[in-house]
Amino acid sequence: MENETKTPVSGFADVFLSKLKEQSFVILLMLGVIYYQHRLMEERVAFWMEEHDKKEAYIEQTTAADKQILLDRIKYLQDKTDQYAQDAIDELKK
Repeated sequence: MENETKTPVSGFADVFLSKLKEQSFVILLMLGVIYYQHRLMEERVAFWMEEHDKKEAYIEQTTAADKQILLDRIKYLQDKTDQYAQDAIDELKK
């Protein structure tokens, strides 16, 4: 007679809870594995973010150094061109 008074919802809830009790260790184990994987992924992301920041800083440093070298080279070449032109003008005046 007890079975007749149970509704399908309460029967489902009873079955669900009994299965949950049976599988609770496996569920906790799976949650532990998921948490561990999450921590590993956070560490990897932090590591690669740090590497990316180092790379960006290195690129900026080398770009600034190369830019200064190129600016110095351009100034040197312009001075040499001006000097050559002035020497040519002086040569023509003689």
